[in-house]
Amino acid sequence: MIALFLSIVAAPMPGPDMCALARPLSAPYCNLLQETDTPHDFDVQHYDVSIEVFPATEILECTTGVTFESTIAGLSEIRLDLVQLEVSSVSDGSGPLTWSQIGDSLFIQLRSPLNQGETGTVTVEYSGTPWNEGPGGFGGFFFSAYVYYHMGVGINTDPPSLGRVIFPCWDHLADKASFEFHITVPDTLYAVANGDLVLKRDNPTDATTTFHWDQPQPMSTYLAAFSVSDYTVLQDSTYDWIYYFVYPWEVDDALGSFQNVNLMMDRFESVYAPYPWDTKFSYVETPMGDMEHLTEVYHIAYAVNGNTNFDWLLAHEMSHHWWGDCVTEADWNDVWLSEGFATYSEAIWAESYGQASYDDYMLNDIMIPYLNSGELFPMTNPTTPSEMWSYTTYQKGASVLHMLRHIIGDQDFFDAYDTYFQHHAYFLATTDDFRDHVEAEYGDIDWFIDTWVHGWGYPVYDIDYSWVQSGPEWDVTVDLQQVQWTPTIFTMPLEFLIIGSSQDSLVVMWNDQAVQSEVFQVPFEPVSVDFDPGHYVLATHLTGIDERPQPPPYGTGTLHLAPNPAAGSTEIIWSGMEDSPLEAGIYDLSGRMVQGWSLSTGERELDLALVPSGLYLLLVSGDGGIRQTTKLIVR
Repeated sequence: MIALFLSIVAAPMPGPDMCALARPLSAPYCNLLQETDTPHDFDVQHYDVSIEVFPATEILECTTGVTFESTIAGLSEIRLDLVQLEVSSVSDGSGPLTWSQIGDSLFIQLRSPLNQGETGTVTVEYSGTPWNEGPGGFGGFFFSAYVYYHMGVGINTDPPSLGRVIFPCWDHLADKASFEFHITVPDTLYAVANGDLVLKRDNPTDATTTFHWDQPQPMSTYLAAFSVSDYTVLQDSTYDWIYYFVYPWEVDDALGSFQNVNLMMDRFESVYAPYPWDTKFSYVETPMGDMEHLTEVYHIAYAVNGNTNFDWLLAHEMSHHWWGDCVTEADWNDVWLSEGFATYSEAIWAESYGQASYDDYMLNDIMIPYLNSGELFPMTNPTTPSEMWSYTTYQKGASVLHMLRHIIGDQDFFDAYDTYFQHHAYFLATTDDFRDHVEAEYGDIDWFIDTWVHGWGYPVYDIDYSWVQSGPEWDVTVDLQQVQWTPTIFTMPLEFLIIGSSQDSLVVMWNDQAVQSEVFQVPFEPVSVDFDPGHYVLATHLTGIDERPQPPPYGTGTLHLAPNPAAGSTEIIWSGMEDSPLEAGIYDLSGRMVQGWSLSTGERELDLALVPSGLYLLLVSGDGGIRQTTKLIVR
């Protein structure tokens, strides 16, 4: 997923799919899904969703059949998630059932208890105006001027699954089921959903058309979605199972922007596995994006522009059909297994143009954006939505895979990828699962996972070089300290290129200590030393000569806000800058400055009383031109 519209903000933003940041809710923060992680004692097998869309009134009339299997003896009641839409009846094959709708929960009394392994089906009729995350939001169902569409993930909702916005479900990414959609719309419009189109039926009596879509292979509820517009349907000229659903006035632009999709599919099939779904693959043009709904990626409209400058985004979302859609993280705490893998897939796509393209993309589009982000928290177990949809999840996750590939080599790396995919396809995986498959190919890798995945931030190296002649040889001493603010001491083989006037020598230091020194002997007089010339380490350093961003004098990534999300006010916490006057400015998603503050020494509280609810970027400047940016959610 990539909430791409954030990339227009003036301050630096991540390229990839992240771009999924927290957004304002039209309901209280985290009010939704508060019960979806409660223990459940049934497994949904199939959803049969029928929805009639009334654009003029922004109403949905719906009926959903839920087929489930009991996982306990004596199952007498089930609870389903459903947001805002009002239930009018619940039944099974024998007639009405007793039910109650309390908040976002639908409790259904079964006609008779089910034993473990027995299945049942309930049919729920409901209607209303569907929920979304509000102005500037991302998840939920939106009625726009000419598109009516559902986004299956909420960026400011915890947990993020939003299948419950359009159908009653157990809305957890771990509960996969097959789906059918029957979408009825005015006969001038086209409805696209997951899977293959089974039937398109015109209903002349009320001037509507019903589209029946079938997705037989199980998927998570956050991947289920449909979109309605006056779509023109284009078919790929290479693969007849790849489609593009685009606005009719942008057909020519679509032909230009999607021209490399077949090559992307070839690339990922050759590196990962054959396309894992029995149904179509497609891109669907929508006002917001991007989002990897299964077999129908929602692609933001302004990226359909006639050229291929958003190929990275197309590649990111396509790759989710292996990483995230097929091999799904068992819990949102491991979302880097989806978004980090998809962000790294952007570099895998760039690599199809050669090693130099891969190297350039990794450094400039993935590593440097993370290093400039100011984020310093582990990749696993995010504590807020803004940590979940972050540079850490996306760009650091991709960088971890890049470093791992360098450490263990291409053969072991892609062999581990292959066994990891084969063992977990269509099911669930954890970070430990991925680690185990890497270790099966390479050996112990805990030293890497513990620091780079579970550890905080990244290393900042303070490095000094010296050399002295020792007989016919030269001794080069590398004195290194890890000086980052965070508690993690990183372990990594560090490369140094010792450069002479006529020859060079590449040496490696195994660094697993905060302070370390090593002497290397070379048969020539050194002229200089270049740290990590291949850009294999996600780090900054204080004495290097390459073009990486240098940390400011007071350290990197130390700007935080508390509370965040905030209501009324928040406090700037910036280690090392406590006694400095600050300038702060808050910017909306269009890059417009909403409010500014000049803070005297010791003054750190920001008055947000006049700032509307929403997602913003806060830019803070201190002495010496030091600037840092962080995300702020105002409730």
